Amino acid sequence: MTYKIEIQPSGVHFQSDRNILDDALEQSIPLEHSCMTGECGTCSAEVLSGSVENEHGEIVNSGKILTCKSKARSDIQLKAKYYPELLNIKKQTLPCKVTKFEYVTDNIIVINFRLPPNANFDYLAGQYIDLSFKGVKRSYSIANANIATKEIEIHIRKVPNGKMSAMIFGQVKENQLMRMEGPKGTFFIRDNIKPLILIATGTGIAPIKAIVEKLIHSGDEREIHIYWGMQYKEELYCIELLELSDAYEHICFTPVLSREETYKGCKGYVQDIVCEIFDSLAKYEVYACGSLNMINDAAQKFKERQLPSDSFHSDAFTPAK
Repeated sequence: MTYKIEIQPSGVHFQSDRNILDDALEQSIPLEHSCMTGECGTCSAEVLSGSVENEHGEIVNSGKILTCKSKARSDIQLKAKYYPELLNIKKQTLPCKVTKFEYVTDNIIVINFRLPPNANFDYLAGQYIDLSFKGVKRSYSIANANIATKEIEIHIRKVPNGKMSAMIFGQVKENQLMRMEGPKGTFFIRDNIKPLILIATGTGIAPIKAIVEKLIHSGDEREIHIYWGMQYKEELYCIELLELSDAYEHICFTPVLSREETYKGCKGYVQDIVCEIFDSLAKYEVYACGSLNMINDAAQKFKERQLPSDSFHSDAFTPAK
């Protein structure tokens, strides 16, 4: 059966006979989402009327559901975040060719890809792509702003027993052909004037880098506070953000190390450092990217620091299934 799905408060609607989020995205209805696996909770929506089968096979007539794991069982109304900013961003599948790669740490590689000359690949800074190679597909955030190049930069961490990273580390070559699908996700800077706190762990710094590049290019002069969590000083590979913070007075970049005992800078976890520095987050907007544990912990602790719920935006990196 096909059912009508109405999204409030926007009033947009679409038809669904399978997964609610998949059907919305296929019909160019950009509902909020991130991991697509049901783990991060970003796609949470509230059932206002009608019946929904949730991820546990239960029929829900009110309360919260995950749109990425739920199916309509009648015409329904949902309260969900909808982003018209993404309406004109077209998802594409394109061949891509490796133009440059660098092993920036023992277990992180930065790769640049060139797209076909006639490709018009538009995206918002913060979004991600799915990279396909030899039958394996994995999601990676785009690490550069969509400014003046047809190249796409991604950061890949070597994962124990990871199928994709095993094929790339030690084997990637210039001119290697792959495919990418995207852009995807609803992690991007909202249009307002609030000062920004950007936090990341690991390669979650990739979309943060893209966002900062975009803000600078657009002449946005809001305060930008960047906190990047790694374990050891030698892992701090993204020197571009340090250079940008040196060049622009409104940008402050703070590395946070969790295991470097002799480090004289900030030590611990990024979310805790933010809470130590800011007594109140009421006037700020936060963008967080990295591990699911960090994001969940940050969301709770920042709420206790008076951060409005609609001012916390996240993109969780979840393990591939």
